[in-house]
Amino acid sequence: MQDRAADRVLYPRTEADLLAIARVCVQEQIPLTVRGAATGNYGQCTPLQGGVLVDLTAFDQIVWQRGSRLRVQTGAKLAAIDRAIRPSGWELRWAPSTYRTATIGGFFAGGSGGIGSITYGQLRDRGNLLGAKVLTLEAEPRFVELQGEAAQAINHAYGCQGLITELEIPLAPAYDWQECMVNFPSCSAALSFAQAIAEADGLIKKMVCVLADPIPSFAKQSKMLVTLGKPPFCCCCRSQVWR
Repeated sequence: MQDRAADRVLYPRTEADLLAIARVCVQEQIPLTVRGAATGNYGQCTPLQGGVLVDLTAFDQIVWQRGSRLRVQTGAKLAAIDRAIRPSGWELRWAPSTYRTATIGGFFAGGSGGIGSITYGQLRDRGNLLGAKVLTLEAEPRFVELQGEAAQAINHAYGCQGLITELEIPLAPAYDWQECMVNFPSCSAALSFAQAIAEADGLIKKMVCVLADPIPSFAKQSKMLVTLGKPPFCCCCRSQVWR
């Protein structure tokens, strides 16, 4: 990917801008690459044959929130969305490793899950994407509204079916999450504990994972560590206990 680059970078601010770009690219057969925050690990948003790179980070507004249902533009960053909706008692269902910088559009186009999947599964699981607005690259580009099962066509499809401008997604109740790490003397002990936590109905979970030594020692908050045995394995949990 080292020598791959676009010929021009475009920064549309409105849907009219985006529609005009799509029309020219279709008419002139110009390669078009869509990009959000460019946090992908595999080069999916790297232009292969020059053309134009369209940056959608100006499309960063929450369109509406109706209880546990959110309509948001795809250039909005995940952490920014959470900051905006948390006062209402809701939060995003997932947080990938690129949570602070990734955009919601890129997450659904190229992501698969993250912190939160222990409860809500993968992005492609039914019920995790409710709707989308997409600009097609047909002979005459147009905006298409996809609802329900039809929206699955653009889920984890890397933007190949069109330019995603808005997403409609379900939210999760926002909790004051508590983190804890527990040491175990063996991998099997750590895995058994993690499995029990994962299957515990009385514990609301956002993440459960098993880490090998010395990864737990890198945690800045050493007070989170509970020692039940000597390393080399540790179970890390982010959860909310009913008190």
